[in-house]
Amino acid sequence: MAAAVASASGGLGLGGPPSRTPIATASGLLALLSEPDPSLVRRALTGLLAVVDTLWHEVAESLPDLEAIAEGGEGHESHDGAARETAAALASRVFFHLEEPRQALRLALESGGHFDVMAPSKADGPYVERLVNAAIEEYVSRRAREFDGEDAAGAAAGDEEEEEELDAEKLAGVVHLMFERCYADGSYGHALGVAFEGREAARAAEVLSRLSSSGLPAGEVVSVLSGALRTASELIPSKAFRSEALGLIGASLHDVFGDDAAPGPARRSAACSLALCRQLLGDAAAVASIVTRLVDGGDDDRGLLGLQLCFDLVDSGDQAFASAVAAGLPEKGEGAVDDAGEEGVEVSAPRSDAAWARFDNARRVLTGGFTSELSLSFLYKNSDSDPLIMANLKGSLDERTMSRNSVLHNCAVTTHGYLNAGTTNDAFLRDNLDWMKKAANWAKFSATASMGVVHAGHTTEAMTLLEPYLPPGGAADGGDDADFPAVSASGGYAEGGALYALGLIHGSRAGSSVEKRLTAGSYLRRHLRNSHANEVISHGAAMGAGLAHLGSCDMGVVSELKELLYTDSAVAGEAAGYAMGMVLVGSGAGNAGSPPGRVANRDELDEVVAELRNYSRETHHEKIIRGIAMCLALVNFGQEDNADATVEEMRGDRDPIIRYGAMYALALAYCGTGSNKAVRILLHTAVSDVNDDVRMASVIGLAFVLHKTPERVPEIVRLLLESFNPHVRYASCMAVGIAMAGTGDSEAVSLLEPMLTDMADHVRQGALLGTAMIYMQQSDGCNRRGAKSFRDKLAGLVSDKHQTTLTKMGAILATGLIDAGGRNCSLSLGSRGGFTKMTSAAGLALWLQHWYWYPLMHTLSLALTPTCTIGLNGDFMYPKRFEVVCDARPSAFAYPRKLEEKKEEAKKRVETVALSATAKNKARLARKKAKEEEEAGGGAGGDMDVDAKDDAKPATEEGKEEEKKDVDGMEVDGAKPEEGDAAATAGGGKKKKKKEPEPTSFRVGNPARVTSSQASFCRYDLGQRYRPVRPDAPPSGVLMLTDSKPGEEDGELGAVRTPAQEEEADPPLAFEWTPPGHPEHPDAVAAGGSGEDETKDDGDNAMA
Repeated sequence: MAAAVASASGGLGLGGPPSRTPIATASGLLALLSEPDPSLVRRALTGLLAVVDTLWHEVAESLPDLEAIAEGGEGHESHDGAARETAAALASRVFFHLEEPRQALRLALESGGHFDVMAPSKADGPYVERLVNAAIEEYVSRRAREFDGEDAAGAAAGDEEEEEELDAEKLAGVVHLMFERCYADGSYGHALGVAFEGREAARAAEVLSRLSSSGLPAGEVVSVLSGALRTASELIPSKAFRSEALGLIGASLHDVFGDDAAPGPARRSAACSLALCRQLLGDAAAVASIVTRLVDGGDDDRGLLGLQLCFDLVDSGDQAFASAVAAGLPEKGEGAVDDAGEEGVEVSAPRSDAAWARFDNARRVLTGGFTSELSLSFLYKNSDSDPLIMANLKGSLDERTMSRNSVLHNCAVTTHGYLNAGTTNDAFLRDNLDWMKKAANWAKFSATASMGVVHAGHTTEAMTLLEPYLPPGGAADGGDDADFPAVSASGGYAEGGALYALGLIHGSRAGSSVEKRLTAGSYLRRHLRNSHANEVISHGAAMGAGLAHLGSCDMGVVSELKELLYTDSAVAGEAAGYAMGMVLVGSGAGNAGSPPGRVANRDELDEVVAELRNYSRETHHEKIIRGIAMCLALVNFGQEDNADATVEEMRGDRDPIIRYGAMYALALAYCGTGSNKAVRILLHTAVSDVNDDVRMASVIGLAFVLHKTPERVPEIVRLLLESFNPHVRYASCMAVGIAMAGTGDSEAVSLLEPMLTDMADHVRQGALLGTAMIYMQQSDGCNRRGAKSFRDKLAGLVSDKHQTTLTKMGAILATGLIDAGGRNCSLSLGSRGGFTKMTSAAGLALWLQHWYWYPLMHTLSLALTPTCTIGLNGDFMYPKRFEVVCDARPSAFAYPRKLEEKKEEAKKRVETVALSATAKNKARLARKKAKEEEEAGGGAGGDMDVDAKDDAKPATEEGKEEEKKDVDGMEVDGAKPEEGDAAATAGGGKKKKKKEPEPTSFRVGNPARVTSSQASFCRYDLGQRYRPVRPDAPPSGVLMLTDSKPGEEDGELGAVRTPAQEEEADPPLAFEWTPPGHPEHPDAVAAGGSGEDETKDDGDNAMA
C-alpha cells in the first residue's frame, strides 16, 4: 500500500523539489491534505505550491485547512515547521491571487524561506513585489501613527485589531531587507522615500551615508539629493520631521558643494539645491554664505549663479528673509578675511573690484528694489491694456443713469486699477476728472486709493504723484510731532485714500526698495500718530503703514497701531487690526510651539497677541472684531501644526466672527501644504457650522491649502456647488477660480457655468469673478472661443437694465480681473521655486474681505504677479538677441484682440414706398402714351421696335458674357494658382491672398510675456550666444545669462529703465516762422525778386 501511494505521489510530482509541471486539476492533491500521515500532507503541500499560480481557484476552497496547518491548529499538531511554512506560503499565494495583499503578507511572514525578498525568481517577481509594497505600506502606516498620534492621516479605528495580527518584528525585517536590496540595486531615492514616509531620521541618515560612500558620480548623487529635497518639502506632512529631514539632506549637499574635486556643473547644481534647502529651514546666514562663496568664485558663471539665487530669493515673496540674507553679505570695509557662517567661506586674498561690484549687485537685487524696477519697466513697456474697455464701461454706466449708483461707479474705478495695475497708465482717470468727481465720501477714498494700484512699485515718483491728494504735514524726513498741523474731524476722504495708495505703491511688490519703504513708512507713521481725530485719515494711514511694513515685525509700528485700536473707533480700529496682521504676517506670535526664528522680540509680540484676543471679547464693534480675527489669521501664515492650538481655540469661540477668522487662520497656516487634516476640518465646518459666513470662509480656505495641487479643488467642491446654501455656492465659485486662475481649464469653466444663472445674485457675482480668474491671460480661442464669448457676456451684463446691482458689480470687477496688469499679470500664490508667496497670500486673503469693506478691493495688487521672462547679463543689461523657443502655435498664447471702435454709419434716405394703385395708374398712362406715339409715327414704329429688339439682344448677350467673366474671375477653392491668376486677370478682379498655415512654433524675444501655461511649451536654444546659467530652470522670471563670446562687443543691449527714466522723443530742429504778409515771408521774397527782374528787363529794353 505504501508503495502504491509513493508511486501515485511520484506521478503527481510530489517527490523532490517542487516542479512547475502543469496538471489539469488539483483535486487529487487537495484530497491528500486530509490524510493523517504528515509526510503525505507535506508532499501534497509541496505539489500544490508548484501549481498554485494556475490552479489557485481550486486551492482557495481549502484555505481554512491551509491556515489551520500553518498555525498548528487542533488536529494539525503533528506537522513540523517545514510543513507549516509551506502551508503558509501556499495560503499566502492564494490570497495574493484573490487580491488581498494584507492577508497574503500575514501568511508570507510565517513562510520562512519561501518569501525571498532579496533575490526572487522571475516567476515569483510580481508576488514578492506586491507583498513588499504591502509590507512598506503597513510599516509606514504604523510609524505615522506612532509619530503623529491619533490624528495621522488615513488611520482607521476599525483596522487596529487586524493590524495587531502582523508580527512587528518580522515586518521590520522585511523592510530592512528591502533597504538592503535598494542599496544593492542603487535605488537610493526609493530608500529615502520609504525612510521619509516612515518618519525614520536614523534610517534616512543611513541611506544618505550609503549614498555618499557608494562611489556614484557627483552628478548622480546631486540628482538623488535634489529628488529627496522635493520629496521632503512636498510630501512630509509633519513640520518637525520635515525640518529634521531637510537638515540631513542639506548636510549631504554641503559635502558635494564643498568638494573641490567634484565637477563644476555638479557643484553648481548642489549650490542651488543647498540654497533652497537652507531657505526652507529659514537659515538666512547659511544662504548668505552660499551666495558669498558663489560670488567670490573665480569664474563668471559662479558669480552669475549667485545673482540668480538672489533673484529666486526675492521671488519667494519673503522680504524679511531677503533682507536678512543681504545683511549677511560682506561689506567692503570689513577686511580681507570673511567668515560667512556655517557653509565655511574663507577668502585668503583681498577681493577684486569686480567681486565687490557683484556684491553690490546682489544687495541691489535683495534690498535695493531692482526686481521691482524690472517688473515696473516690463509692465510699462509691454502693456496691452485696451482703452476702449473703460470707455465702453463708462458709456454703459452713463447710458441708463447707472453712474448715480455709487457701488457701480466705485467698482468701475477699481476695475480701471486692475486693468492698469503696475503699468503707471492713469490716462483715463486724468481725461475723465469730471466723471471721477462723482465719487463722494468713502467712494472718494477708494477712488484715490486706486492710484496706488495703477502705480504699484513706482516708488521713485510716489510722493510726486500723490502730492495733490496727500494731507499736509508729515514730512518724509521726520520732524517733531508737536509741529504737526491740526487735523479736522470731518472730511479727509481724498487724503486718507492717498495715504492708503502710498502704502499700496510700496507694499505691492516684495522686491521693492527697503530704504524707500522705510522712508514712506516713517511718513505714514507720523500721520498715524497725529490723525486720531479723523477716523478716515487714520484708516488710510493705518492701512498704508501696514503695507509699507509688511512682514517686518516692527514692534514700534505694532505699538502705534495698538494705540489706534484702543480708541474704539469702528472704522479706524478695523484698519488697525488688518495692519497689525500685515506687520506680523508669518511670525507665529502667540503660538507656544513656534520657534523664535527671525523674530527678535518674541515675548513682546506674544503679549500683544494675547491682548488682541482679550480685546476682541471686550469690544462690541463687529468691524474691530473682524480686523482682529484676520490679524490672528495672518500671524499664523505658514505655521502649520504650530498653529493648531490657536485655531482650535478660535474654532470653539461663541462669536461667529472669531470662528470666521479661525477658518482663514487654518487656511493660511497650511497654505500650499495640501494637508489632509486641514482639508478635513474645512469640509467639516462647511457643512456643520450654523453661521453662513463661517461656512463660506471654510470653503474658500480649500483654495489656499490646495493651491499647489489645484486640480483637486474642483473635484472636492463639485457637490458643494449644489448646496442649498447660497453662501456655500458663492464660496465654491471663488475657490475654483482662485485655484484654477490663469489655466483656462474647460472642466472648471463648465463647473461654474450653471452658477452664472443662479437664483442668488451674489452667487452669480462669485461665478463671474471665478470664471474671470480662470480666463486670465487666455487668448480668444481658449476653450473653443469660450473666453471671447465670456468677454462679450460681461459687456452685455453691465448694460442690461434687468440685472441686479450685485450681478453688475461682479461683471465690472470681472472685466478688470480678466485683463489685469495690462494683460501681463496673473493671480498666483506660488513662486518658481515652489514657495508660497507671503505677499500674495496676505493680499488675496485681505481682498476676499471686500465682501464686508469695499476699499479692500485694492489689496488684490499684492497677489498680481507679472508673467514675464527677462534675461540679464552680468551688468544687468538685457541682450535683445536672447530668445526662447515656444513649441506651440502663436495664436495659442496671443493677446486677446482689442475692441474696435464702432463707426457711425451715414444715415440713408428712406425710399418712398409705391402703392399698388399708383403703380397701376403709372402703367396705364405709359401704355396710353405709347399708343398715341405709335398712331402718330405710323409704320416707322414697327421698324424701330425691331431695331430695339435686335440691339437689345447683343446687349443681353454681352451682359451674360461680362457676368460669365465675373464668375470666372472668382477664386475657386482647390484651383491651381496659375489658373486662379489667369481667371483673376480675365475677370478684371483683384487676386485674393491665400491663407498661409500657422507655424507650429515661434520665438519669444527678450523681455517678453510668458504665461504660466505657456512655460511648459518653452525651451532654451543653447546654440545662441547668450544662454541661461541654469539651463534646467523653467523659462520664466528673471534669468541670468552667460555670454559664450565675451570678447565680442554686443551693440544690442537694453538698459532697465523705470517710467520716469524713459527717454523722451528728440525735440524738433530749430527754425524761424514768419507770418504771411511779413517782408521776410518766402512768398513775399519770391514776389519781390521776380518784380525786380522784370523791372530790370524793362529798363534794359528801354536803354536799347
